[in-house]
Amino acid sequence: MFSMRGKYKWIDILASATNDYNNRKHRTIGMRPSEVTAGTTLKAYTHVKLFNKAHRFKVDMKGDPVLGGFYEPELQKAKHPDLYLVEKVIRRKKNKVYVKWLGLDEKSWIDKDNIVL
Repeated sequence: MFSMRGKYKWIDILASATNDYNNRKHRTIGMRPSEVTAGTTLKAYTHVKLFNKAHRFKVDMKGDPVLGGFYEPELQKAKHPDLYLVEKVIRRKKNKVYVKWLGLDEKSWIDKDNIVL
């Protein structure tokens, strides 16, 4: 805006830029910031909360939200296979082994026969 005029002193256009920003409709709250009052704050807050809920993706076994953003082409549906990778065998006891699963926090006892080498 101001660099097109050859001016680089932002303080001179700050009032104009703030006025333009506050008088344009924002898609996140669905209204102009200058229209938000004590009565419309709840409406704007509800709109933002509904908007944010639609963009959460849960991908891990715990159901924790993914950190960061993704484009739709980067995502793909996946099912957990019946085959899980063992990171480490911690203990052995008769026909059972206590294992740490790769990529998971849980450790569990499984039958020796269920491990594929």
